[in-house]
Amino acid sequence: MKKFAKIFAILALIASPALAEISTLTDTDAVASSENSLKAFVGFEANNILLIEDGSIYFSLHGGVALNPNFRLGIYAATVASDVNTREKGKNISVDYNALGLLAELKPISFGKFSLSIPVSAGAGFSNIQTQGTENSKAKDGFFVADAALHFNYQITPALEFGIGGGYRFFLGISEDGFDNGDFNTPFGAIFINWGEN
Repeated sequence: MKKFAKIFAILALIASPALAEISTLTDTDAVASSENSLKAFVGFEANNILLIEDGSIYFSLHGGVALNPNFRLGIYAATVASDVNTREKGKNISVDYNALGLLAELKPISFGKFSLSIPVSAGAGFSNIQTQGTENSKAKDGFFVADAALHFNYQITPALEFGIGGGYRFFLGISEDGFDNGDFNTPFGAIFINWGEN
């Protein structure tokens, strides 16, 4: 019995460094796996736009997955919050639009809780153009849209991010009721908030 106890003690002493190494490898693998796993995010953005030389507010809901801490992919849905009311040839015209598309965001610079990111998006949608006071005047015009921006981000908590930024939005395919792409192309300033998995 004493021989077994001695043999067991010797084997335990020999095996303990190997077990410690295995434990370290397992912990490292778990951390690496955690860092490489996909993490979901969802967010909300509001920005001001210059649509047909009149200001309006534009809302966007977006969500997707972070492929790593510096790059994420997702989808977005956007709409103009309040119709732009303008005059064309003496008539009051109400204009808005809705869009759906894909987005990607790269964070090339991070310092503490602050970071800079470059979001880009591309999508399609339709505009509603209505001449007020004219029956059956509502026209729907399809378009493609893309934008690029620069965002300044602050990580409030590990799962909550707030930021401000600005960029430019381009349209292709606007040709309804005398309007064209140039009437919709716009610079914008934005505020946004994102929630993500830890």
